[in-house]
Amino acid sequence: MYHGEINIWYLATMFLFAAQIAEDQTEDMGKDLKLNTKTKTAIIESINTLIVERYVFPDVALQVKDYLTTRLKNGAYDKVENERQFANALRADLQESSNDNHFHIEYNPDRARLVRAQNSQSDEEAAKANKIMAEKGRLTNFGFKKLEIMKGNIGYLDLEFFSDPDYAGATAVAAMNFLANSDAVIIDLRDTPGGEPTMVQLLCSYFIKGAKQGRTHLNTLEQTYDGKIEQYWTIPYVPGERMYDTDLYVLTDQYTSSGAEEFTYNMKSLGRATIIGETTSGSAHNVDIEVIQENFVMHLPVRKPVNPITGTNWERTGVEPHIAVPSKQALDKAYLMALEKILKTTKSNEQKFLLNWAIDGARARIEPVKLDQNLQEKYVGEYGERTITLEGGELFYQRTGQKYKLIPLNDNLFAVEGLDYFRIEMTVDKNGDVTGLVGLYDNGRKAPSKRTK
Repeated sequence: MYHGEINIWYLATMFLFAAQIAEDQTEDMGKDLKLNTKTKTAIIESINTLIVERYVFPDVALQVKDYLTTRLKNGAYDKVENERQFANALRADLQESSNDNHFHIEYNPDRARLVRAQNSQSDEEAAKANKIMAEKGRLTNFGFKKLEIMKGNIGYLDLEFFSDPDYAGATAVAAMNFLANSDAVIIDLRDTPGGEPTMVQLLCSYFIKGAKQGRTHLNTLEQTYDGKIEQYWTIPYVPGERMYDTDLYVLTDQYTSSGAEEFTYNMKSLGRATIIGETTSGSAHNVDIEVIQENFVMHLPVRKPVNPITGTNWERTGVEPHIAVPSKQALDKAYLMALEKILKTTKSNEQKFLLNWAIDGARARIEPVKLDQNLQEKYVGEYGERTITLEGGELFYQRTGQKYKLIPLNDNLFAVEGLDYFRIEMTVDKNGDVTGLVGLYDNGRKAPSKRTK
């Protein structure tokens, strides 16, 4: 797939690894050379040619060309001394004149070499470059940052970027199978810049039931300059269990971009998931990555996605969440909703206990309980080998070693930060005097301690 073009969704991986792609990078990046007017002109002319020939909006392409040409003619770049500064100036002007944040240009000889190798007509050279990228992907587990089964049987995936299934397919399949027995799944795409459309396609296929011959149309990429289109559908077969009916939540923020937005947009358009968090960045265009004058690398937006349901995409508008909350609260909000939904249907008393335990904790994190200082001071004391202290307006619990912050769930019940399985309940007599505490465990066990001091 790398002969002739590299996809924008793969760009996320490129960003992460550009600083590590060759042993001699530090040496190269320290050799910024002064540019003369002739070289600057040649670079801008190369950029203008590509933009006019292939930019996704032809009318805007002419505006961008005129803007850069005028800036050059008027001496805007005369005081720019070296390649890196020139790339920074060009990037700002490209984005300013087009209002398209997918435009990007950088001075990076090593990355330029990698791009040329991946686009090489030599199979051996391309394979070597792809092997480098595969190894760099392995070192970050191909973007699968965290997998967890949270209390209440809620599956959680923190996805750092959407890697190429050619490299990451086995990891993706393993992650999906890990989540398959969950009663609900939360996919965290906060601060996720994007990645490969084929990984978006693969992950969607685990959650979206095929509508036509086992497939559902997800997206179409339209290439303006030559009319080429490429459609993406769910995959009829994927290894492991599907999660067609599993309650699904997607977390977003203003840094959720590109391929991560496409996953979110697909799920929202199909009514398959609840989107929670902030409106995404609004970066929909798909780019080719081009080498300019040997050592500059440019990202040129050439394709636009078209959703088969909405007939449009998320460019500049972003994907609005169903439930808007600050990014930091998105996980707790999704977790709380999933727990409450399961609680309505479960008949198991044991599961109800665990669900209510988790619900109390999630609610307290979303809307923290504030205790009166006089009440806090009442709880300070010794309870056998257990001690409660007040420091900086916060209560702390200590048994024999480490101190743990107490998180109020109500006036006398506390979660213990860092000990999800354990809580503290303060006991008070009819006169309002604190007589002891009870250690509560998520398996139902209770450990009372009388106040000793």
